Amino acid sequence: MDTMWDKVKKGLRDGAAMSIEKIEEYTKVGKLKIEELSAKRKIERTFMDIGERTFDLIDSGKDGSTIAADLTIQKAIENVKKLREELIDVEKKIKDITETHKKSNKEDYSDSDLDDEINSI
Repeated sequence: MDTMWDKVKKGLRDGAAMSIEKIEEYTKVGKLKIEELSAKRKIERTFMDIGERTFDLIDSGKDGSTIAADLTIQKAIENVKKLREELIDVEKKIKDITETHKKSNKEDYSDSDLDDEINSI
């Protein structure tokens, strides 16, 4: 039979383990959020470069077809497409991590388990 002290120790151990899991989850998500922000900034910079290049071409008298065929603009467009794919992957990873941890937390501690644990003390 568990004593009150054993139950307290078990509760503290379980709480510490849960805290460590949460810290790991937040660390992973935080790193992914940094990647997400980095990709978004790169996209913004690339859009600015496209706008500047387009302005320069228009200012020098080029027409729309010349602008669309410009190699610098084409490379920038491809870069934006790749960065958008990266963003989608990062967002998916964040979603997977948070959903995985939500599922594991629900399995570890259901409401009835918590009620039983509280009532046994």
